[in-house]
Amino acid sequence: MRKLLVALGVVAAGIGASACSSTPSATSTTTSGASSTEASTTTLPAVPVTGTSNAAAQAMKAALRHGGSRRSLHYVSTSVGDGLTTTIVGDVNQTSGTQTIVVSYRGVKATMVIELVGHEAYFRGQAAAIEVLVNLTARQSAAAAGQWVSVVPADSVYQSTAAALTVGSVISELALSPPISGERTAIDGGRSVVEISGAWVGEGITAKDHATGQLEVTKGVASLPIAFNGVMPATANATRFVENLVVSNWGKAVRVVPPAFSVPLATILKSTTTTTQPVVV
Repeated sequence: MRKLLVALGVVAAGIGASACSSTPSATSTTTSGASSTEASTTTLPAVPVTGTSNAAAQAMKAALRHGGSRRSLHYVSTSVGDGLTTTIVGDVNQTSGTQTIVVSYRGVKATMVIELVGHEAYFRGQAAAIEVLVNLTARQSAAAAGQWVSVVPADSVYQSTAAALTVGSVISELALSPPISGERTAIDGGRSVVEISGAWVGEGITAKDHATGQLEVTKGVASLPIAFNGVMPATANATRFVENLVVSNWGKAVRVVPPAFSVPLATILKSTTTTTQPVVV
């Protein structure tokens, strides 16, 4: 999800130039429903989390550990920056998952679906979305557009393509970096939650960006993370970037079915490689 930060300008130009109205569809089957945690959060008067920042850090680690042990989850991520809005809806289990990504810029949308089944990923979408999200060239993205493309660990783009498609990889996106502090308790969807604050560092975001994040976790022995909010302030070279991620449907069955037919990414890369023939004298 955070990889979108490094390509905001590229995707904006790409969508405006080449997005079309067709929308790819996923072949996955899930039983996850709408997020119950999307209800508004009511903040109570400031109530410190017990003790110090160390207590807050331990609370975060416990929630992430408990969440990482669950068999599945559903998430909705929304990112806004530089006039670009990206929405990702995903359903994942411990070894596989599916996500639908919609990128909107000035009323034009580009969509892509990505699946992970075991150690093989698949994507299908429009050229503009592929160019940015999979990091292919414009020519390669055009060749891949509209069909299922398979990606294996030997492909250089495998790690970024398969990101946020398992429980573990989603949980890793929620971790805050020091300094971590507990600020207050709140009511979210009728539940008492703890809000933990810290630095936001990840792919596309460094400590120099001074980004901050807030993680909401449920109270109790087996606490779970339910929402993340991150803000990267504007700079002389970049606009303000905001991300919100809501997690729900813990443990509900998620089954991902690979597409019946797909083209290996290696085949597309080979077909779009330009070779220069020696001049015959």
